[in-house]
Amino acid sequence: MAAMIDAQHSEQDALSAAGGFIRRFCILPESAYLPLSLWAIATHISEAFGAFPYIALLSPAKRSGKTRVLEVLELLCARPQRITSGSPASIFRLMKNAPTLLLDEVEALRSNKTSESAQAILSILNAGHRKGATVTRCGSQDKDFEPVHFPVYGPKAFAAIGRLPDTLADRSICIPMQRKAASQHVARFLFARTPTEAQPIRKLIEAWAEANRDTVQQSYEQMGDLDFLTDREADLWMPLFAACAVAAPKRIAELKRCAQVLSGAKAADDVDDSVALTLLDDVRSVWTAGSLNMLTASLITALEQLPESRWPEPENRLTPIKLAGILRPFGILPGTIRVGQGTAKGYKLADFESAFSRYLPQNIAQPVTAVTTRINTGENTLFRPVTAGMCDGSENTWKPA
Repeated sequence: MAAMIDAQHSEQDALSAAGGFIRRFCILPESAYLPLSLWAIATHISEAFGAFPYIALLSPAKRSGKTRVLEVLELLCARPQRITSGSPASIFRLMKNAPTLLLDEVEALRSNKTSESAQAILSILNAGHRKGATVTRCGSQDKDFEPVHFPVYGPKAFAAIGRLPDTLADRSICIPMQRKAASQHVARFLFARTPTEAQPIRKLIEAWAEANRDTVQQSYEQMGDLDFLTDREADLWMPLFAACAVAAPKRIAELKRCAQVLSGAKAADDVDDSVALTLLDDVRSVWTAGSLNMLTASLITALEQLPESRWPEPENRLTPIKLAGILRPFGILPGTIRVGQGTAKGYKLADFESAFSRYLPQNIAQPVTAVTTRINTGENTLFRPVTAGMCDGSENTWKPA
């Protein structure tokens, strides 16, 4: 029956409806809406691909909306299974029916004292992005404990504070999350009503997937090299480009830009969130009053001179590269600033203001400026728009520069 539907109509409706639903409840980087919408749709045809990317929702601190995104995905994805904790045995047995696993609080897998159970879960997840992947376990006693191969391939999305283990991050499209600013608003997610509202959208997605499964698989198998990405990143993004080529070919250029932004934003350092928040608080306390800019070297010196500062300690000593790595998840990047008659590397106060308001207590004195910036409206470099149009499925003809 689905094969008889108007394919063009259903394509546009499925993608735009998924994107609009995600936008309604979630605040994400602008570059994340289109990929996440395509990912949710592609979970319904994951068997068409040789590998399927994971989604990693990462934030520098709690209360950044990660769980809400998992709850929204649960209403859109194929055969969703949302869990906060589980044993290795329960996870690989769940994978028998190829569900979309939605795992919260995955930062526990990154602990320096990872348990044997956590290591087993990580090995299952590491294997599960490749089609045909299995884990081998001994069967029951009545079957003489013969080895049994359990399939573990399937879509998975994770939510974590800080970073994922490197092996898991390598298999993931990482989406940086931040706390909602006062100026940002989303609809109320009500469990008594929202699942019912999502049902028509889910039916559109299911109908589109059934009608276009073979076409998407053909697009995937015939796809050329995504030479604007590294080999590993290209492997992750190919299913989304294949789905986009069928669902919304006019948005391929937009998806390319989204892929470049998100791939480029993968953090290089695995930094503990308590260190990151301490650094952010210390930066606010040492920032020179009345200054809009501060040199990197001057900022590091001021941090090291704080009473009882942790930053002169050998294990915490800051370098320009380490400082930038800790601040990057907050959307704070160093740049060229004007100093006297010349320029040098440093930071702008405006780039910190959004993070100060989102993550630090507001009942102490803070540096203030009379300058209104994009940051004052709740935006930052990771969250600025990547296209002239919206990533909710509306058609646009944006082209990369």
